[in-house]
Amino acid sequence: MKLRRALFVVHKYLGLTIGIYVVIICTTGATLILLENRIDGFRDYPVVHVQPSSGARPLDDILATVRQSYPGQRIAHVLKSCQRGCTYDVTLGYGDYDRTDVLVNPYTGSIVRSISWTHSAVGFLYNFHADLLSGDTGGLINGVIALVALLFVLTGLCLWPGWIRISRGFSIKWRADEWRLNFDLHKVIGSIAVTFLVFIVLTGASGSLLAEPEMGVPFAAAPHHPGKPLSFDALVARADVALRGTVTMIYPAAAGSALVRIRKIVAGDPDPYGWSNVWIDEYTGRVAVVQDATTWSPWWRFYTWLYPLHIGALGGYAVRYLYVVLGLTPIALYYTGFVMWLNRLKRDEAVVSARVDRRAPPVQTQAARSGGKK
Repeated sequence: MKLRRALFVVHKYLGLTIGIYVVIICTTGATLILLENRIDGFRDYPVVHVQPSSGARPLDDILATVRQSYPGQRIAHVLKSCQRGCTYDVTLGYGDYDRTDVLVNPYTGSIVRSISWTHSAVGFLYNFHADLLSGDTGGLINGVIALVALLFVLTGLCLWPGWIRISRGFSIKWRADEWRLNFDLHKVIGSIAVTFLVFIVLTGASGSLLAEPEMGVPFAAAPHHPGKPLSFDALVARADVALRGTVTMIYPAAAGSALVRIRKIVAGDPDPYGWSNVWIDEYTGRVAVVQDATTWSPWWRFYTWLYPLHIGALGGYAVRYLYVVLGLTPIALYYTGFVMWLNRLKRDEAVVSARVDRRAPPVQTQAARSGGKK
């Protein structure tokens, strides 16, 4: 009983202190899943469905159109949003806080839409959900609080009445008083969502606290060569020979380098963007580096599963919508827990008030004080 009481106190005060944080993080995550899954098979939010035709325009023509419309802007990468029937995402800038997404119709080469990621609803939600709008520091804080939230969830699991008798863990007395009804709803919703919440907290915390695999070139960058570089389509074709898989992203050569990075999904890679990379010299077409994520150590293979598992990318629409429903359960858990806490406060105040009333001396009338004499 002492242990149970201690667990209850820890659970109550963690709920009062970080419960609203859990609600906000889970709600923003559920909202992102809804907003980011409008087209089956696509990889990112800024995407528009377009009418497919026989073939896509050359990548060099697409990039030339973007450069003409945005002179002087750095092209960070080109994202092939899906295999067929949606825009390419040409990302300009230097990160999530200085980013513009230019959506291009790959079949016509025309710009469909431009989105300022930082000022978009999804960009704000993503940056808040991932790092509390504070970059790496916010990501670290997120990871630490997530581990505390794991303790919060596990103490609730230990307090579940179903450990005593399974029927008690899933029964709801709909006609009971307010406290009892909220208690029953709290325990049943919590028992249904607890596995998901533990899973989502662990994958989220691991993604925030663990350093991701290094994507840099492990040796000196290739020098520039005189002459005209090869076309991006030619480089992609050579990357296909070097490493079989689906091209998702193309990173033009950085300043002072001639190496183009081509990111791919290979067989056995769960991530929707892929972790495998091929670096190619854009002037000679020489394959400089091939990184096949499926050959990495078990530790890094574990890391490649964290993001797709966290966002429900492996099970299609059914799994993603299940994530949304379960991701909103902390709202119900916080509400029912808060109502129970308020009811306990009112009950405790009533008890204290009753004790004070019993200890107070009786109030005598004037007649009693005078002995009944007039």
